[in-house]
Amino acid sequence: MAITKKTKTSGKKAEVTFKINEKHNPSEADVFVLGDFNNWQMADPDFQLEKKRGNYTKTVELEIGQKYEFRYVNRDFMWFNDESADAYVPSPFYGIDNCVVDLTTVKKTKVAPKKASVAKAKTAKKIVKDDLRKIEGIGPKIAGILGDNGIHTFNDLGKAKVAQLKKILREAGPRYTMHKPGTWPKQAKLAAAGKWEQLKTLQDKLDGGK
Repeated sequence: MAITKKTKTSGKKAEVTFKINEKHNPSEADVFVLGDFNNWQMADPDFQLEKKRGNYTKTVELEIGQKYEFRYVNRDFMWFNDESADAYVPSPFYGIDNCVVDLTTVKKTKVAPKKASVAKAKTAKKIVKDDLRKIEGIGPKIAGILGDNGIHTFNDLGKAKVAQLKKILREAGPRYTMHKPGTWPKQAKLAAAGKWEQLKTLQDKLDGGK
C-alpha cells in the first residue's frame, strides 16, 4: 500500500494517488476509495480504483491545507484500511478507525507571473505622435488616415513621397482625392526642425496646403 502526493501547478491542489496491492482486497470485487472528499458515496464511479498488473490505483485532486478521512470498500461491501495512511482516527462506528491523508504539511506552489512576450511588449510601447494638423491642408480625418498608414510624426511625413501620400488619400476614398499633399513633406521638415516662423511664412502663401 502507498499514498503519494504531488502538488498541482496551480498551487492550490494536490494530486493524491491511492495504491494498494490486490492481496489487500478481501475479495476480487472492484474497489472504491471513499471519504470526506466524496461524502463517502460509493455510487460515484470517479473514485473506483483501476486494477492493473496486480495493483489497484486511483488519483484524485484534493485541496491543500486539509486532512481527509477515508477507507476502502469493494463491491462485496467489505471495508478495509490503508496501512500507509498518515494517521488513524476513530470512526462513528465502535471499534473501527478511519484512515487519514494529511495535506496540511504540503506546501502550496507559488505560481510565477507570466512574462510578457516580446511582441506584446512592443505592442504595448507607446507610439510617439506629433500633431499633424499643424500642417496646412491636414485636418483631423486626414491625420488619422496618415496615422493608420504609419505616418505619426513630422519626421515621418517629411520623409514621405508625394506619390505615396496621394496613394494613401486615394485609397481612403473619393472625398480625400481632392486634397493636394504636394507641400506636406516640405512643411513637415520645417516643423520637425522647429522652424515655426519659416513654416508660418510658407503657410501664409498657401491655400489649403496647395
